[in-house]
Amino acid sequence: MKKNLLTFVVCLIVISSLTAFGQMIKRTDAIWARTTSTPLTLDGKLLEADWAKAESLYISYGKDNGMPGSGYTTDGWNVVPTDPLNNAVVKFLVSGDSLYIGISVKDSSIGGGGWPGPAKWEGILSNMRNKSKVDRPVPNGEIYYAWNTEGWADPGTGAVGAMPGYFGPVSGYNRWTDSSNGMLKAQIWDAKTFVDGLTNADSVIDKGYTMEIKVNLKFYGYDPKSVNGDIIMYSLSIYDCDWQWYRGADTTKNRFTINKGWAQGPWGGNNNNHIRVFVKPSVTTTSGAVPTVNADLVIPSAGSLAAPTIDGKLDEPIWNGNGIGKLLLRYGNDAIRNAYPNTAPFRSGQFQPDVNGGKAAIFDADTAIVKYFFKDDSLYLGFDVKDKYVQFFNAFDRWDGFRVMITDRAKRDGDSVLVGRNITFIIDSTGGNGRREDLSSLSGAWDSSGQAVNVKTSLNVGTTVDTVGATQDKGYTAEMRINLRKLGYPAGRGDGVLFLGVCRMDGDPDPNPVNSYGYRVWFMREQTWQDGVAWMYMDPNTTITSAGNDNASAPKEFKLFGNYPNPFNPATTIKFSMPNTSEVTLEVFDILGRLVAVQQLGVRQTGDHEIAFNASSLSTGVYTYRLRTAANQALVGRMMLVK
Repeated sequence: MKKNLLTFVVCLIVISSLTAFGQMIKRTDAIWARTTSTPLTLDGKLLEADWAKAESLYISYGKDNGMPGSGYTTDGWNVVPTDPLNNAVVKFLVSGDSLYIGISVKDSSIGGGGWPGPAKWEGILSNMRNKSKVDRPVPNGEIYYAWNTEGWADPGTGAVGAMPGYFGPVSGYNRWTDSSNGMLKAQIWDAKTFVDGLTNADSVIDKGYTMEIKVNLKFYGYDPKSVNGDIIMYSLSIYDCDWQWYRGADTTKNRFTINKGWAQGPWGGNNNNHIRVFVKPSVTTTSGAVPTVNADLVIPSAGSLAAPTIDGKLDEPIWNGNGIGKLLLRYGNDAIRNAYPNTAPFRSGQFQPDVNGGKAAIFDADTAIVKYFFKDDSLYLGFDVKDKYVQFFNAFDRWDGFRVMITDRAKRDGDSVLVGRNITFIIDSTGGNGRREDLSSLSGAWDSSGQAVNVKTSLNVGTTVDTVGATQDKGYTAEMRINLRKLGYPAGRGDGVLFLGVCRMDGDPDPNPVNSYGYRVWFMREQTWQDGVAWMYMDPNTTITSAGNDNASAPKEFKLFGNYPNPFNPATTIKFSMPNTSEVTLEVFDILGRLVAVQQLGVRQTGDHEIAFNASSLSTGVYTYRLRTAANQALVGRMMLVK
């Protein structure tokens, strides 16, 4: 009996470890805003019961506030904070068309100041990305609510007992009418604060404050009532300025300090990254556990297939395997950009700089394909570019090549933000790979010795490199292997989470110089400091299932193979096939037809797939599940949970 029990325990440990290896960690850049039907009073006190049911994120000085764009700093003031920002609580609720943001900050010295530096003000500086605009990437929408006594702001916020002022492009402390749309600015966003203490008077030791911000989501282009929900792009920085009134002659009490911490982005501009605030009418304050937020894209494993030789040619079988990851980039093609997952359609974009004094018509906006997979401790990327005019012109705006932006998982900058690497190569004058930016051979570059990244280019037959575009070319290919150990990952890929952006650079020449041009088109971000990075997951359970150009082996239909085991407790695996690349969602319904669980499965490539569903939060019973693609193709199955 003891031997059987020991065997059972060992089996459980093995199964548990395998499940953990195949599961992604919880996303630190995403949170759900539950929908409430209970009216919320904008008074800054957060007394309604539904605030206790809202999901929370925490912002501190000196702590990791969430990968990949969060950080903290003293803004250059070289004094260790005596009362630093510590576990400020941020919550989100949706009521009607409004997003309510609740912020609770413990603070012993509340109040504001002005400039010159450092910034002697206190409060929040945030950015609601404005999806209502046609620009791509979408512009910022600063929401700035603080004690700031600068002349352009509100000197009155420095008075004893004063509340914060309303600043930013669509604010202004006197809440005047916005002439661009006829709305009162308070109808775009409004806020109230409750202070436990006395502001701008350090004779009183304060305890803290709470803020309540109400944002008109319709104004910013979001639809929280949509059946399929929406994803709000937001970032939040909290400034903490202490003991301003003990400065000067009173040297025994000269305790002035300043610090701040932020979730994903530090400014009101489009920097670093954004919080994905998920909303959906079915996710309420009474609906139970919120759905899992999955990766934006899944990076498949090579499995047992051989890794390619890095020679730039993409001629090994694995590059044509079923299930290999693919990312398309094309200038001027909205359909390709709009097919990107989650918030990527709104952060991806394009740009055409001036060349030879102007912007010529783009006559060769070809599609570039970036393929990807991982094997062991390496990420592999393949680039297939059908460029009709391959050139070398040693100016950034006229490069032919790619900038791959990957976030280092160990190295942080002066603001305690994970460092992004510009892994850049171009076609050089000989058709070879010119290493640039972090791959430069110059002393001081991150990979000057070529130990982290191996990249090779290859010109297609019929391609020659010149600077005038005298003859049409057939494009080029490239291969890249990135040693993840050099990016801070432990052996075995660590937690498997990788942060990625890709920018394609294309310069096309013409015998008439005024017709020459250059452009850039990117997935998520153009440069590492900009807002937008894809949360990608190297999934050991998603493998490239076959190799070669055997198109007959590709699935012909969107097909469900069922789930196993069935019955199950508490986890089961659902298997299905994809004839085409598409974003896929898993929805689970109880016997009454109520939606009880949702999993965003991200973009799935052509081929067979298996995904795990954990029903630990559900009760024993029969459930219907539905797999749905972005084109609303649907497959329905039934499963039984027995606890």
